[in-house]
Amino acid sequence: MSEYQYYEFLAIDRSLDPSEMAALRRLSTRAEITSTRFQNEYNWGDLKGSPDKMMEKYFDAHVYFANWGTYRLMLRLPKESMDKRTLIPYVIDDFFSFRYTGDHLILEWMRNDEAQDGDWADPEGWMAQLIPIRDELERGDLRALYLGWLQGVNVGNIAEDDDEPQVPAGLGSLTAAQSSLAEFLGIDADFLSAAALASPSPQDPSQSERKMSEWVAGIQRKKAEDYLLLLLQGRSRQAERTIRQDFTASLRDHCLTEKGDSLEKTRSVAELLEEVDRSRAKRIERDKRERLRKLEERRRQRERYLTELAKDFGGHWKQAHELAARGIASAHDMARDLLVDLSEAYSLERKQDEFSREMAGFRATHARRKALMKRLDQAGLK
Repeated sequence: MSEYQYYEFLAIDRSLDPSEMAALRRLSTRAEITSTRFQNEYNWGDLKGSPDKMMEKYFDAHVYFANWGTYRLMLRLPKESMDKRTLIPYVIDDFFSFRYTGDHLILEWMRNDEAQDGDWADPEGWMAQLIPIRDELERGDLRALYLGWLQGVNVGNIAEDDDEPQVPAGLGSLTAAQSSLAEFLGIDADFLSAAALASPSPQDPSQSERKMSEWVAGIQRKKAEDYLLLLLQGRSRQAERTIRQDFTASLRDHCLTEKGDSLEKTRSVAELLEEVDRSRAKRIERDKRERLRKLEERRRQRERYLTELAKDFGGHWKQAHELAARGIASAHDMARDLLVDLSEAYSLERKQDEFSREMAGFRATHARRKALMKRLDQAGLK
């Protein structure tokens, strides 16, 4: 199998200047380079630069794919987007990691699927599908972090006596970008189903708005001034991020006060795997029932069609004779198919003897048409 590698980088928070674009051009003479994007494919050789350093210096997102089964997603966010305490529980070596560099936080999801066959999706679409995750993370949605951890469980890289990290709300209703991330990482649907059992439902919008209003009413003057100052300084994204983080922290503290330590009770990996087995068994049973339902529906459709056919046996025999008389292969195929249907329709009406008599007459009439006779023999129409 020939080698194939795909690299794509995206700048979001700021555009690249001419000197930066020139520096990138020195890394590749063939790459597509704009003020916001670097993209290249390799069927031999490799990228001269370091993706890690390119992320640190220039870009906010990176997607990498190699046809030997390596997938990599990196997202760069402002350093203050989330703290280590939030991130550490989801870290799994070789699957999900993070690092701080300068003013930024870089998150990385990895997948190495050596068993992957040669059938893989066009990697050029991955960036567009995955990039909304960056904004979701900045808004405090941690589901993408959990998916990074869950991939490690899926692959069997986590000890069964380890504890599951905090399960974010809404795992049972992932966003389009999060669903794409689960596919990108190769997470089994049964693992997602099992994980979602411990995931709270997303908050009702009316309840969320009420809690927001209550929280805003209680903001201290100094805090409000800090938020407004960020807006006046043109740092609206940071203002939104800070406000959302403070609001989320307030909700978390409120829940802990109401429920004591109940939120700290988590499943072990072994318990999660037991849920996976149960989810898989339920899915298999659902799939079985669905297959049987579809088979029954097709049977009923077929029976309705045959019942209609039986209303005009004479007309359909006439049609079969006309098709046979045309003497061409396609007409012979159509005649055979019609006769197969007629055979079943006569059986449905419990008139098999009548069909046998008509069939004998049909064969006698067209006996010289060897190609047609061969088709009838192969279809069991005697």
